[in-house]
Amino acid sequence: MKKLGLLLSALMLSGAMQAQETVTDKNIFNHMDLGVNIGTVGIGIEVAVPVSNYVRIRAGYNYMPRFSLHANFPIETRNGGIGKYLEKIKNVDIEKKAAEIGVDLNQPEFRQYKEMADKFSNVERKDNVTMNLKPNMHQFKFLVDVLPFVNKHWNFTAGFFVGNSDIGDAKNQDKETLLLEAVNAYNQLYINYCQHGIGDNIYYDKLDDIFYKNGIAGIPLGYFANGNKAMMVPDKDGTVRAEMKITKVRPYVGFGYNTHLSRNKKWNLHVDAGVLFLCGKPKVYVDNVYSIDPNAPAVLYDYIYGVPNPHDNYDIIHPNVDYDYTSGDKSQQQFFVDQPLQHVDLMNDLHNIPGKVGDLVKTISNFKAYPNVSVTFSYRLY
Repeated sequence: MKKLGLLLSALMLSGAMQAQETVTDKNIFNHMDLGVNIGTVGIGIEVAVPVSNYVRIRAGYNYMPRFSLHANFPIETRNGGIGKYLEKIKNVDIEKKAAEIGVDLNQPEFRQYKEMADKFSNVERKDNVTMNLKPNMHQFKFLVDVLPFVNKHWNFTAGFFVGNSDIGDAKNQDKETLLLEAVNAYNQLYINYCQHGIGDNIYYDKLDDIFYKNGIAGIPLGYFANGNKAMMVPDKDGTVRAEMKITKVRPYVGFGYNTHLSRNKKWNLHVDAGVLFLCGKPKVYVDNVYSIDPNAPAVLYDYIYGVPNPHDNYDIIHPNVDYDYTSGDKSQQQFFVDQPLQHVDLMNDLHNIPGKVGDLVKTISNFKAYPNVSVTFSYRLY
Protein backbone atom coordinates (compact mmCIF):
# COMPACT_ATOMS: atom_id res chain seq x y z
CA MET A 1 0.00 0.00 0.00
CA LYS A 2 2.84 2.35 0.86
CA LYS A 3 4.52 1.56 -2.47
CA LEU A 4 1.29 2.38 -4.33
CA GLY A 5 1.10 5.77 -2.55
CA LEU A 6 4.68 6.54 -3.53
CA LEU A 7 3.96 5.57 -7.12
CA LEU A 8 0.88 7.84 -7.30
CA SER A 9 2.83 10.73 -5.74
CA ALA A 10 5.60 10.29 -8.30
CA LEU A 11 3.09 10.27 -11.17
CA MET A 12 1.37 13.45 -9.89
CA LEU A 13 4.71 15.23 -9.46
CA SER A 14 5.75 14.21 -12.95
CA GLY A 15 2.43 15.45 -14.42
CA ALA A 16 2.74 18.79 -12.61
CA MET A 17 6.29 19.26 -13.88
CA GLN A 18 5.20 18.47 -17.43
CA ALA A 19 2.26 20.93 -17.16
CA GLN A 20 4.60 23.63 -15.85
CA GLU A 21 6.99 22.98 -18.71
CA THR A 22 4.07 23.21 -21.17
CA VAL A 23 2.90 26.54 -19.69
CA THR A 24 6.43 27.90 -19.74
CA ASP A 25 7.00 26.67 -23.25
CA LYS A 26 3.75 28.18 -24.49
CA ASN A 27 4.41 31.45 -22.61
CA ILE A 28 0.97 31.25 -20.92
CA PHE A 29 0.52 33.59 -17.91
CA ASN A 30 4.19 33.16 -17.02
CA HIS A 31 4.67 36.88 -16.32
CA MET A 32 2.69 40.07 -15.67
CA ASP A 33 3.59 43.68 -16.51
CA LEU A 34 2.18 46.66 -14.64
CA GLY A 35 2.35 49.94 -16.56
CA VAL A 36 1.44 53.59 -16.56
CA ASN A 37 0.64 55.44 -19.78
CA ILE A 38 -0.02 58.87 -21.17
CA GLY A 39 -1.49 59.93 -24.50
CA THR A 40 -4.52 61.26 -26.34
CA VAL A 41 -6.87 59.13 -24.21
CA GLY A 42 -5.43 60.70 -21.06
CA ILE A 43 -3.34 59.15 -18.33
CA GLY A 44 -3.87 55.63 -17.04
CA ILE A 45 -2.69 52.29 -15.72
CA GLU A 46 -2.78 48.83 -17.26
CA VAL A 47 -1.72 45.22 -16.71
CA ALA A 48 -0.53 42.90 -19.47
CA VAL A 49 -0.16 39.10 -19.47
CA PRO A 50 0.67 36.64 -22.29
CA VAL A 51 -1.80 33.90 -23.23
CA SER A 52 0.46 32.27 -25.80
CA ASN A 53 3.72 32.89 -27.57
CA TYR A 54 2.01 35.27 -29.95
CA VAL A 55 -0.96 36.70 -28.04
CA ARG A 56 -1.10 39.09 -25.08
CA ILE A 57 -4.07 40.61 -23.31
CA ARG A 58 -4.14 44.04 -21.66
CA ALA A 59 -6.66 45.66 -19.36
CA GLY A 60 -6.61 49.10 -17.81
CA TYR A 61 -8.19 52.45 -17.05
CA ASN A 62 -7.62 55.90 -18.58
CA TYR A 63 -8.68 59.34 -17.38
CA MET A 64 -8.57 62.64 -19.26
CA PRO A 65 -7.53 65.54 -16.96
CA ARG A 66 -9.96 68.48 -16.86
CA PHE A 67 -8.40 71.34 -18.80
CA SER A 68 -10.16 74.32 -20.41
CA LEU A 69 -10.34 75.74 -23.90
CA HIS A 70 -11.97 79.11 -24.51
CA ALA A 71 -14.37 80.25 -27.23
CA ASN A 72 -16.49 83.37 -27.64
CA PHE A 73 -20.16 82.86 -28.52
CA PRO A 74 -22.21 85.85 -29.80
CA ILE A 75 -25.23 87.26 -27.93
CA GLU A 76 -27.69 88.93 -30.28
CA THR A 77 -31.16 90.37 -30.64
CA ARG A 78 -33.01 90.74 -33.93
CA ASN A 79 -31.46 94.19 -34.32
CA GLY A 80 -27.89 93.03 -33.73
CA GLY A 81 -25.58 92.48 -30.77
CA ILE A 82 -26.85 92.82 -27.20
CA GLY A 83 -24.06 95.33 -26.47
CA LYS A 84 -25.73 97.80 -28.83
CA TYR A 85 -29.01 97.41 -26.97
CA LEU A 86 -27.39 97.69 -23.52
CA GLU A 87 -25.66 100.91 -24.59
CA LYS A 88 -28.95 102.27 -25.85
CA ILE A 89 -30.98 101.42 -22.77
CA LYS A 90 -28.24 102.75 -20.49
CA ASN A 91 -29.19 106.27 -21.56
CA VAL A 92 -32.93 105.75 -21.14
CA ASP A 93 -34.53 107.36 -18.09
CA ILE A 94 -36.69 104.44 -17.01
CA GLU A 95 -38.53 106.41 -14.33
CA LYS A 96 -39.33 109.22 -16.77
CA LYS A 97 -40.57 106.75 -19.36
CA ALA A 98 -42.75 105.10 -16.75
CA ALA A 99 -44.18 108.42 -15.56
CA GLU A 100 -45.17 109.27 -19.14
CA ILE A 101 -47.54 106.31 -19.24
CA GLY A 102 -48.71 106.64 -15.63
CA VAL A 103 -46.74 103.78 -14.12
CA ASP A 104 -45.36 103.96 -10.60
CA LEU A 105 -42.14 101.95 -10.53
CA ASN A 106 -42.41 101.66 -6.75
CA GLN A 107 -45.36 99.32 -7.19
CA PRO A 108 -44.30 95.66 -6.76
CA GLU A 109 -45.45 94.60 -10.22
CA PHE A 110 -43.28 97.25 -11.89
CA ARG A 111 -40.28 97.26 -9.59
CA GLN A 112 -38.44 94.80 -11.82
CA TYR A 113 -38.16 97.43 -14.54
CA LYS A 114 -36.19 99.70 -12.24
CA GLU A 115 -34.09 96.77 -11.04
CA MET A 116 -33.34 95.94 -14.66
CA ALA A 117 -32.11 99.47 -15.33
CA ASP A 118 -29.87 99.33 -12.25
CA LYS A 119 -28.46 95.96 -13.30
CA PHE A 120 -27.79 97.08 -16.87
CA SER A 121 -25.87 100.13 -15.66
CA ASN A 122 -23.17 97.84 -14.15
CA VAL A 123 -22.88 95.40 -17.05
CA GLU A 124 -19.96 95.37 -19.45
CA ARG A 125 -21.55 96.18 -22.78
CA LYS A 126 -20.30 93.57 -25.23
CA ASP A 127 -21.78 91.26 -27.83
CA ASN A 128 -20.39 87.88 -26.78
CA VAL A 129 -19.96 85.51 -23.90
CA THR A 130 -16.77 83.52 -23.23
CA MET A 131 -17.30 79.79 -22.74
CA ASN A 132 -14.99 77.27 -21.05
CA LEU A 133 -14.86 74.01 -23.01
CA LYS A 134 -13.74 71.05 -20.87
CA PRO A 135 -13.24 67.35 -21.68
CA ASN A 136 -14.60 64.79 -19.23
CA MET A 137 -13.51 61.36 -20.45
CA HIS A 138 -12.72 58.31 -18.35
CA GLN A 139 -12.86 54.73 -19.60
CA PHE A 140 -11.84 51.11 -19.06
CA LYS A 141 -10.14 49.15 -21.82
CA PHE A 142 -9.68 45.52 -22.79
CA LEU A 143 -7.22 44.87 -25.62
CA VAL A 144 -5.82 41.80 -27.37
CA ASP A 145 -2.34 42.13 -28.92
CA VAL A 146 -1.15 39.77 -31.63
CA LEU A 147 2.67 39.63 -31.94
CA PRO A 148 3.31 37.83 -35.25
CA PHE A 149 7.06 38.36 -35.51
CA VAL A 150 9.77 36.38 -33.74
CA ASN A 151 11.38 39.44 -32.14
CA LYS A 152 8.01 40.42 -30.54
CA HIS A 153 8.63 44.13 -31.15
CA TRP A 154 5.55 44.80 -33.29
CA ASN A 155 1.95 43.97 -32.47
CA PHE A 156 -1.52 44.43 -33.94
CA THR A 157 -4.31 45.27 -31.49
CA ALA A 158 -8.09 44.89 -31.33
CA GLY A 159 -10.45 45.44 -28.41
CA PHE A 160 -12.74 48.03 -26.93
CA PHE A 161 -12.97 50.95 -24.51
CA VAL A 162 -15.98 51.39 -22.21
CA GLY A 163 -16.62 54.69 -20.45
CA ASN A 164 -18.95 57.56 -19.68
CA SER A 165 -21.12 58.92 -22.48
CA ASP A 166 -20.84 62.58 -21.30
CA ILE A 167 -17.33 63.27 -22.55
CA GLY A 168 -17.30 67.08 -22.50
CA ASP A 169 -19.16 70.20 -21.52
CA ALA A 170 -19.11 73.94 -22.02
CA LYS A 171 -20.14 76.65 -19.56
CA ASN A 172 -19.77 80.41 -19.48
CA GLN A 173 -16.99 81.89 -17.38
CA ASP A 174 -18.03 83.15 -13.94
CA LYS A 175 -17.21 86.73 -14.87
CA GLU A 176 -19.90 86.54 -17.59
CA THR A 177 -22.71 85.77 -15.16
CA LEU A 178 -23.68 89.44 -14.65
CA LEU A 179 -24.03 89.94 -18.39
CA LEU A 180 -26.18 86.81 -18.73
CA GLU A 181 -28.33 87.89 -15.78
CA ALA A 182 -28.89 91.19 -17.61
CA VAL A 183 -29.91 89.23 -20.70
CA ASN A 184 -32.36 87.25 -18.56
CA ALA A 185 -33.75 90.47 -17.10
CA TYR A 186 -34.25 91.90 -20.58
CA ASN A 187 -35.95 88.69 -21.81
CA GLN A 188 -38.25 88.59 -18.78
CA LEU A 189 -39.32 92.15 -19.42
CA TYR A 190 -39.83 91.33 -23.09
CA ILE A 191 -42.04 88.38 -22.14
CA ASN A 192 -44.02 90.57 -19.73
CA TYR A 193 -44.55 93.05 -22.55
CA CYS A 194 -45.87 90.26 -24.72
CA GLN A 195 -48.17 88.93 -22.06
CA HIS A 196 -49.38 92.01 -20.23
CA GLY A 197 -47.94 95.26 -21.57
CA ILE A 198 -47.56 98.18 -19.15
CA GLY A 199 -50.57 100.20 -18.09
CA ASP A 200 -53.77 100.88 -20.03
CA ASN A 201 -53.85 101.10 -23.81
CA ILE A 202 -50.23 99.98 -23.94
CA TYR A 203 -50.85 97.73 -26.92
CA TYR A 204 -51.91 100.58 -29.18
CA ASP A 205 -50.80 104.11 -28.48
CA LYS A 206 -48.37 103.93 -25.55
CA LEU A 207 -46.17 101.02 -26.50
CA ASP A 208 -42.44 101.57 -26.11
CA ASP A 209 -41.46 99.48 -29.11
CA ILE A 210 -37.84 98.77 -28.11
CA PHE A 211 -38.63 95.20 -27.03
CA TYR A 212 -40.46 94.38 -30.24
CA LYS A 213 -37.72 95.82 -32.39
CA ASN A 214 -35.14 93.64 -30.65
CA GLY A 215 -37.05 90.48 -29.73
CA ILE A 216 -35.57 87.69 -27.62
CA ALA A 217 -31.87 88.12 -26.79
CA GLY A 218 -29.63 85.06 -26.77
CA ILE A 219 -27.04 82.99 -28.61
CA PRO A 220 -28.01 82.30 -32.26
CA LEU A 221 -27.74 78.60 -33.08
CA GLY A 222 -28.83 78.39 -36.70
CA TYR A 223 -32.13 76.97 -37.91
CA PHE A 224 -34.51 74.08 -37.30
CA ALA A 225 -35.65 71.84 -40.15
CA ASN A 226 -38.90 73.84 -40.48
CA GLY A 227 -36.94 77.05 -41.13
CA ASN A 228 -37.45 78.55 -37.67
CA LYS A 229 -34.47 80.30 -36.14
CA ALA A 230 -32.93 78.77 -32.98
CA MET A 231 -32.02 81.18 -30.18
CA MET A 232 -30.58 79.88 -26.88
CA VAL A 233 -31.17 82.00 -23.77
CA PRO A 234 -29.43 81.75 -20.37
CA ASP A 235 -30.77 79.46 -17.66
CA LYS A 236 -32.49 80.93 -14.61
CA ASP A 237 -29.19 81.01 -12.72
CA GLY A 238 -27.58 83.18 -15.41
CA THR A 239 -25.58 80.45 -17.15
CA VAL A 240 -25.40 78.88 -20.59
CA ARG A 241 -24.25 75.29 -20.96
CA ALA A 242 -23.72 72.55 -23.53
CA GLU A 243 -22.79 68.89 -23.14
CA MET A 244 -21.31 66.42 -25.62
CA LYS A 245 -22.28 62.73 -25.65
CA ILE A 246 -21.00 59.66 -27.49
CA THR A 247 -21.66 55.93 -27.21
CA LYS A 248 -20.41 54.20 -24.07
CA VAL A 249 -18.70 51.33 -25.92
CA ARG A 250 -15.95 52.31 -28.39
CA PRO A 251 -14.35 49.48 -30.47
CA TYR A 252 -10.61 49.89 -31.00
CA VAL A 253 -8.07 48.78 -33.60
CA GLY A 254 -4.42 49.75 -33.85
CA PHE A 255 -0.83 48.63 -33.78
CA GLY A 256 2.11 49.04 -31.41
CA TYR A 257 5.82 48.74 -30.83
CA ASN A 258 7.48 47.06 -27.81
CA THR A 259 11.04 47.27 -26.52
CA HIS A 260 13.00 46.62 -23.32
CA LEU A 261 14.47 49.48 -21.31
CA SER A 262 16.72 47.34 -19.11
CA ARG A 263 18.95 44.32 -19.67
CA ASN A 264 17.03 42.15 -17.26
CA LYS A 265 13.80 42.99 -19.18
CA LYS A 266 12.13 44.27 -16.04
CA TRP A 267 11.48 47.74 -17.47
CA ASN A 268 9.71 47.99 -20.82
CA LEU A 269 8.31 50.55 -23.24
CA HIS A 270 5.21 50.15 -25.39
CA VAL A 271 3.89 52.65 -27.97
CA ASP A 272 0.28 52.43 -29.19
CA ALA A 273 -1.33 54.03 -32.25
CA GLY A 274 -4.92 53.44 -33.33
CA VAL A 275 -8.50 54.70 -33.34
CA LEU A 276 -11.57 54.36 -31.12
CA PHE A 277 -14.72 54.12 -33.26
CA LEU A 278 -17.54 56.26 -31.83
CA CYS A 279 -20.32 54.24 -33.53
CA GLY A 280 -22.24 57.24 -34.80
CA LYS A 281 -22.16 61.01 -34.83
CA PRO A 282 -21.56 62.67 -31.43
CA LYS A 283 -24.42 64.65 -29.91
CA VAL A 284 -24.12 68.16 -28.44
CA TYR A 285 -27.12 69.08 -26.29
CA VAL A 286 -28.22 72.56 -25.22
CA ASP A 287 -31.28 73.76 -23.29
CA ASN A 288 -33.53 76.84 -23.28
CA VAL A 289 -33.76 77.23 -27.06
CA TYR A 290 -36.54 79.33 -28.61
CA SER A 291 -37.87 78.37 -32.03
CA ILE A 292 -38.57 81.66 -33.83
CA ASP A 293 -40.37 82.13 -37.14
CA PRO A 294 -38.08 84.57 -38.99
CA ASN A 295 -40.81 85.50 -41.49
CA ALA A 296 -43.38 86.69 -38.95
CA PRO A 297 -43.80 90.48 -38.55
CA ALA A 298 -42.02 91.73 -35.48
CA VAL A 299 -44.03 94.68 -34.17
CA LEU A 300 -47.38 96.40 -33.99
CA TYR A 301 -48.05 97.34 -37.60
CA ASP A 302 -49.68 100.74 -37.33
CA TYR A 303 -47.60 101.88 -34.33
CA ILE A 304 -44.26 101.23 -36.00
CA TYR A 305 -44.91 101.04 -39.70
CA GLY A 306 -47.95 103.32 -40.07
CA VAL A 307 -49.81 100.73 -42.14
CA PRO A 308 -52.98 98.78 -41.33
CA ASN A 309 -52.59 95.46 -39.57
CA PRO A 310 -53.97 92.67 -41.80
CA HIS A 311 -55.96 91.28 -38.85
CA ASP A 312 -56.95 94.22 -36.65
CA ASN A 313 -55.37 97.30 -35.07
CA TYR A 314 -54.65 95.66 -31.76
CA ASP A 315 -52.74 92.50 -32.58
CA ILE A 316 -49.06 92.47 -31.75
CA ILE A 317 -47.55 89.94 -34.10
CA HIS A 318 -44.15 88.62 -33.07
CA PRO A 319 -42.18 85.45 -33.71
CA ASN A 320 -42.55 84.42 -30.07
CA VAL A 321 -46.09 85.66 -29.49
CA ASP A 322 -49.29 83.79 -30.17
CA TYR A 323 -52.50 85.76 -30.44
CA ASP A 324 -56.25 85.32 -30.40
CA TYR A 325 -58.29 86.34 -33.46
CA THR A 326 -61.63 85.50 -31.87
CA SER A 327 -62.27 88.99 -30.54
CA GLY A 328 -61.65 92.50 -31.83
CA ASP A 329 -61.68 93.80 -28.27
CA LYS A 330 -58.05 94.23 -27.25
CA SER A 331 -58.92 93.64 -23.59
CA GLN A 332 -59.78 90.08 -24.53
CA GLN A 333 -56.63 89.41 -26.53
CA GLN A 334 -54.42 86.70 -25.07
CA PHE A 335 -50.65 87.09 -25.51
CA PHE A 336 -48.07 84.55 -24.44
CA VAL A 337 -44.52 83.55 -25.25
CA ASP A 338 -43.79 79.98 -26.26
CA GLN A 339 -41.75 77.93 -23.80
CA PRO A 340 -38.12 77.31 -24.87
CA LEU A 341 -37.20 73.82 -26.01
CA GLN A 342 -34.96 71.57 -23.90
CA HIS A 343 -32.32 69.04 -24.94
CA VAL A 344 -31.83 70.35 -28.48
CA ASP A 345 -29.06 68.52 -30.36
CA LEU A 346 -26.83 70.91 -32.30
CA MET A 347 -25.57 68.04 -34.45
CA ASN A 348 -28.89 66.64 -35.64
CA ASP A 349 -31.68 69.15 -34.88
CA LEU A 350 -30.12 72.31 -36.36
CA HIS A 351 -28.31 73.48 -39.50
CA ASN A 352 -26.51 76.60 -40.78
CA ILE A 353 -25.09 77.31 -37.31
CA PRO A 354 -23.21 80.63 -37.51
CA GLY A 355 -19.78 81.78 -36.31
CA LYS A 356 -17.46 79.89 -34.00
CA VAL A 357 -20.35 77.76 -32.74
CA GLY A 358 -20.86 76.51 -36.28
CA ASP A 359 -17.13 75.90 -36.77
CA LEU A 360 -17.02 73.78 -33.63
CA VAL A 361 -20.09 71.79 -34.68
CA LYS A 362 -18.63 71.12 -38.14
CA THR A 363 -15.41 69.85 -36.57
CA ILE A 364 -17.26 67.58 -34.14
CA SER A 365 -19.64 66.28 -36.84
CA ASN A 366 -16.65 64.86 -38.74
CA PHE A 367 -15.41 63.26 -35.55
CA LYS A 368 -16.51 59.66 -36.23
CA ALA A 369 -13.40 58.18 -34.58
CA TYR A 370 -11.09 59.24 -31.76
CA PRO A 371 -7.32 58.87 -32.24
CA ASN A 372 -5.18 57.08 -29.70
CA VAL A 373 -1.45 57.70 -29.54
CA SER A 374 -0.01 56.69 -26.18
CA VAL A 375 3.22 55.62 -24.50
CA THR A 376 3.29 53.01 -21.72
CA PHE A 377 6.15 52.46 -19.27
CA SER A 378 5.81 49.08 -17.53
CA TYR A 379 7.54 47.00 -14.87
CA ARG A 380 7.55 43.19 -14.89
CA LEU A 381 6.14 41.99 -11.58
CA TYR A 382 7.12 38.33 -12.13
